[in-house]
Amino acid sequence: MDQIQHKYVDSKGLQLHVAEIGTGESVVVFLHGFPEIWYSWRHQMIAVAKAGYRAIAPDFRGYGLSEIPQEPEKASFSDLIKDLLIIFDSLSISKKPGRAEADFGRLQVKNVIRNIYVLFSKSEVPIAPEDKEIMDLVDESHPLPPWFTEDDLSAYASLYEKSGFRTALQVPYRSINEQFDINDPKVDVPVLVIMGEKDYILKFPGMAQYISSGKMMEYVPDMELTCLKELILLRSNFLSK
Repeated sequence: MDQIQHKYVDSKGLQLHVAEIGTGESVVVFLHGFPEIWYSWRHQMIAVAKAGYRAIAPDFRGYGLSEIPQEPEKASFSDLIKDLLIIFDSLSISKKPGRAEADFGRLQVKNVIRNIYVLFSKSEVPIAPEDKEIMDLVDESHPLPPWFTEDDLSAYASLYEKSGFRTALQVPYRSINEQFDINDPKVDVPVLVIMGEKDYILKFPGMAQYISSGKMMEYVPDMELTCLKELILLRSNFLSK
């Protein structure tokens, strides 16, 4: 027990207690439930550390030695996830990359951008089989779309070399099912939606039917939808090309 160290990590003003032991490169994270606290894992933590791992066990917000949030009744699993990510960053614990990040990480940033524009400028949605990744589907000899130049590619690559892809993959795609506490989700201003009849988004199951059904009008009542013929778009955000 005396070998276990204790520290605090600031999570947006809330002090979270973390117990830690071991110095191995691989990390084992122990997460408690109710009514447990970090102390519940003390024996396992010592055993894991002796086996050559680094063991950490946080007290969730409002548990044990961690501070109680100002409005405990509003605490959620989302808070737990965000707290854990902050703890990992504070303790310099690397997080395993997602499948897309690992796929992109095999290539230079410029090649990733190029491959994306080549793949998603086609009329069919690219789907990688189980034994391949999305970047494996690109024919390196295939040219860029005519509306995307080498100068464009260099400009995009220089910026993504700075930012990376992690946040870009999270928003909007991985967070697309996020729920918002909005009672009447309506857009009251006039909206013009322009898309191509061969936009690949229409290839997704149910998407064409949803758009043509007028369902969107329930949320955007003053909307005008214009479909352009013989125009293939990656998404409406590529209309500028």
